[in-house]
Amino acid sequence: MLQVKGTRREFMMGVAGTAFLSPQETARWAEVNAFLNAEKSRGLIPGAALIAAQDRKVVFERYVGNYDSVKERQMELHGEVRHVFYSYSKLISATVVAMFHQEGLLDYDAPVSTYIPEFRGGGKDKITLRHLLSHSAGIPNVPLGGVGTEADWRTAIKTVCDARTEWEPGSRTAYHALSAMLVAAEAVRRVAHGKPWAQICKERLFDPIGAKTLSFELPTEGTPFALTPHPAQKPESLRQAFASVVGHPAGGCCGTPGDAIKVLQLHTGWGTWGKNRLLYKKSLIEMHSIQYEREIERAVQSGKAPTHEPWGLGILLRGKGNKTGGHDWFGMGEQSSPTVFGHAGIDTVIGVADIMNGNVLFFASTDSPNPQGQTVYLRNGVTNRVFAVLKSL
Repeated sequence: MLQVKGTRREFMMGVAGTAFLSPQETARWAEVNAFLNAEKSRGLIPGAALIAAQDRKVVFERYVGNYDSVKERQMELHGEVRHVFYSYSKLISATVVAMFHQEGLLDYDAPVSTYIPEFRGGGKDKITLRHLLSHSAGIPNVPLGGVGTEADWRTAIKTVCDARTEWEPGSRTAYHALSAMLVAAEAVRRVAHGKPWAQICKERLFDPIGAKTLSFELPTEGTPFALTPHPAQKPESLRQAFASVVGHPAGGCCGTPGDAIKVLQLHTGWGTWGKNRLLYKKSLIEMHSIQYEREIERAVQSGKAPTHEPWGLGILLRGKGNKTGGHDWFGMGEQSSPTVFGHAGIDTVIGVADIMNGNVLFFASTDSPNPQGQTVYLRNGVTNRVFAVLKSL
């Protein structure tokens, strides 16, 4: 189903099968539609959701193919189907951490032990929130289980607190899949008097931007929910299916694509939502600054491979002429604007935006691309085509 340049009510009407397209709009988005249809038809993905916007205005919304749920298979995909965002959740969580920082409740450069006293020893004493949010803390491979209950969360925090660093904090970067954002979220919880992470995010971010479906808690059984990626064995419940990520600040946020894109739009709106300012410009600028830019530039100038990647605080940044740091995997590989940013979620989700021109997209497939080696092709194919249209508007 395709809906373009309408109200949200029109979008929901469109989900039932009614399209609202002028001939000019049909032609403008023809290549994007053709690409999605072709990749679905050849079996690369069973279905996908794609939303594009300029600042707060959604200009394109498409749901193609089908999804599997816990109860049924090959159901028609539509805008009310919820998805797990996996590591796209890091962008969401980092946005909440920034809110606490701008209020003076957290200091990016204070030792983490300032907030979590037991986070000491094993080389961790120098680790700061800035290290955690820029994947330079040196604890990328801590073995962690799920954090779906308060007891599990506490066990995971103890495991990280007992871990040893693999390198000097700040000396290099490597992707911290689970550990770093969990510790950053725990620091927030400590200054928020122990509130659950899901409650903090709802109060500070999701409710203010009207993202009613976004949550770090799974919805009730029976809610339309994509079982992504398709498991080898069918689970009995959503909780069983997503036990490893549910509630995790690094990967457990879920909701509809229409609400997921709102977090990106908060960034491109420079922290404002309606009449409310949720993020100060200074906070956004810091999030959108490459934390190890000088180290990267020195390495490039000396002809060496950089040991740091272009991370901001919780987000990956394009930067000026930077060719390192997983841009292809994150769907930014062929973008040239230095202010492009975003995050991926395993091989099924990307959110990419340009903070200077307000161009935004969110894309989610309903299974991992098959064959797997086609993930980069798919993501950059979507981003290139969507941004080409957005730049022409």
